[in-house]
Amino acid sequence: MSTFQNTPNLPAVSAVVPRSGSSPAIVGNRKTRRAIKKVIDLRGVEPVIMPVDALLDGMTAVDLTAVRRAIVHERGEGNILFRCGQCNSPLQLSSSRESSTGDGRGAFFKHSHRTPEGCSWYTAEAQRSTGAKQFAGLQEGEPHWRLKNLLADSIRCDPDFSKPVVDKHFIQIGNGHRKPDVFTTHKGKPIALELQLARMPLTTITERTAAYRAVGITLVWVTSAHELALLNNQSFRDLYLAAGGRILAVDVASYERSEETSVLHLHELSLEPAIQHPFAIYNRWRSRMAGPEVILMPGGQRHAEGQRAYGSALAEKLQAKAPGLTEKIAGTVASGADLNLVAAEWSALAKLVGARDLRQSIQDELPRVLRWLQAVERLNNATVQDKEVAGKVVAACAAAIVAARTGKHWIQLIEHIADAVPAAAAVLTPDFRTKMMRLKASPGKLHPMHAYHRHMISALHPWLAFWLLAKAPNGTPPHQRLP
Repeated sequence: MSTFQNTPNLPAVSAVVPRSGSSPAIVGNRKTRRAIKKVIDLRGVEPVIMPVDALLDGMTAVDLTAVRRAIVHERGEGNILFRCGQCNSPLQLSSSRESSTGDGRGAFFKHSHRTPEGCSWYTAEAQRSTGAKQFAGLQEGEPHWRLKNLLADSIRCDPDFSKPVVDKHFIQIGNGHRKPDVFTTHKGKPIALELQLARMPLTTITERTAAYRAVGITLVWVTSAHELALLNNQSFRDLYLAAGGRILAVDVASYERSEETSVLHLHELSLEPAIQHPFAIYNRWRSRMAGPEVILMPGGQRHAEGQRAYGSALAEKLQAKAPGLTEKIAGTVASGADLNLVAAEWSALAKLVGARDLRQSIQDELPRVLRWLQAVERLNNATVQDKEVAGKVVAACAAAIVAARTGKHWIQLIEHIADAVPAAAAVLTPDFRTKMMRLKASPGKLHPMHAYHRHMISALHPWLAFWLLAKAPNGTPPHQRLP
């Protein structure tokens, strides 16, 4: 198995626009409001009419956040990524509040609020789904006021920050102005801190972030260290999944640490994979105290480090619980030998992580995909002299996957790798991408194989674990607090 440190670094979610994503678990959600059955996907080289189920059911929680953010960002730039297959109107991507999955299975498209009600796929219920309830709780209450002042008091402890201003600093931005919850400077650089305790529309999040960035102000989102159930809401997932599964929080303990050290400290809550039979791989919150170097970290760096930490944590836990298993399986894959030679090891690892058995994996042609992923890793790590040959291997393996019986069902994985690993993208020709796109949109149900086999893929290639497995852990408390 390639070491995680040497495998590709995935870019920040906000910089990657998955074309049709992937999903942790069984496809389908009867509670999802999918009145819109087909959409025109405008993200590729040519428009494609896609069944909504095929497009959304395969999205991971990370994909869902990425696509939602991309839609809002591009809309602000005057571009439309998805249109209704019935009336051609622009669409938004929402998440059902009744869904507990946090991934694409609970997602649905809805018309813009300006869309006339002439479309037979327009439903008032879908339009209301993120209406009044979405904005509920945005009025500031006593907890918000208390934590905002606690945050300001924490900043006052650190002499590298200027005296914080709470709710009174108006920042001129274009023809309007912003009033951050807390404004300060750090070594002369302006900092705006926004305390988020309620659901907030993604448009508000992205517009606020862009506005501060436009005038050179660093924006820091902060939440409560004790209201972790809130983090299972889509508006919060849009924040921390775009930051490598990391979000900052304030409480009395972080204030006390700031006071003791004369250095600003906040809690950093991070998603961490855990392994426990019979729950297989699941997510939990890990909390540690973080200083200014983490609090003010650039978003791209925060996301990249979060992904690497997630994958490294999974690899370490697997090595501790089942030493040598992943290496032996990966070695057999690399040699091209029959995986039945390591059937016992596969069975043990599958039981540990909750993966499908070897028979089903072979039937779904997973071994072919694992060989391709190893080829991608070799290409990413290749020297200049070896890149041409390594690139040809990656291209040939990708073509073999698409031409195989299950090829249509692995396209979402290939597209994600192409988005995330520039070296792999460079060897996939435009004609090959067009072929994949047309095959994906062809008649017949699309099965997201990467979702079905997410646990084994993550175990053997931990650099993909964050994309495949990261999701909100339903507000369970952090399992440990580190100094």
